[in-house]
Amino acid sequence: MLQKKSKIVVVPLGDVDFMMVNRLATSIGPVFGRSVDILKGMKVPEEAFNVIRNQHYGSIILAKLERVKANPKELVMGICEEDLYLPDETYILGNSDIVLGTAVISLFRIRQEFYGLPEDDMKIYTRLFKQAVHQVAHLTGMTSCRNPRCVNYYSQDMFDIDAKGEKFCDICKRQLVDKK
Repeated sequence: MLQKKSKIVVVPLGDVDFMMVNRLATSIGPVFGRSVDILKGMKVPEEAFNVIRNQHYGSIILAKLERVKANPKELVMGICEEDLYLPDETYILGNSDIVLGTAVISLFRIRQEFYGLPEDDMKIYTRLFKQAVHQVAHLTGMTSCRNPRCVNYYSQDMFDIDAKGEKFCDICKRQLVDKK
């Protein structure tokens, strides 16, 4: 009997460009051989905001995203504009929790404007796509790659994202086949 793959569910958090979310949903499904749904947006949880840091705690958002699952096997990925952090990190571009089956990506530090550069929607989308592939790879059980050209390489900032490719390296491709 063929086992049905869990689908990917994309959740806009707060005021996120729907066209970008829709484009991402269309693009990411084929990478993992899974269907993708977009849920109606939800607010970024107020309790995730840390007034001292002026950032949102990523783990609280991951826990809230778990609540939108219609099926425990779904992989849920939130996208937000807010600046995110974890207690041991100054900031994060994204985060995932394989146990919860949830991930979140922040557009805050992948925007050109954060670095004083002119706005560039195409670059923002490309960065979002790369980060989404990286986070969903984690949700399927893959670990970050050591190859800086692989889409599954850990990115510290926008420049790391720009330097890596949009595809998996050969090693990660083999892992992905096992995870599909």
